[in-house]
Amino acid sequence: MTVDLRDSRIAEVCRRYGVAELSVFGSVARGDDTDESDVDLLYVLAPNSMLGFEIVDLRDDLEKIVGRPVDLVPKSRLKWVIRDRVLAEARVLYAA
Repeated sequence: MTVDLRDSRIAEVCRRYGVAELSVFGSVARGDDTDESDVDLLYVLAPNSMLGFEIVDLRDDLEKIVGRPVDLVPKSRLKWVIRDRVLAEARVLYAA
């Protein structure tokens, strides 16, 4: 099953939760995902935005849109070991 990451609902969800930037990385970004692959998403919150338990709601809303499990990773928390590789393959889906 192909993942549709151009869905306009992604932008709506990002605005609702204060996400300033959302990018896909990993197997979906590289195009070597399978039907069992999750969707790895890197996010940056807008200034003065905060997510507590709402991060679960954000993930759930994105999973409903893409039809697969979603792994949300804050860009600021990327480990240095994988940071360069992740940023090189990341494709921006939404930017405020």
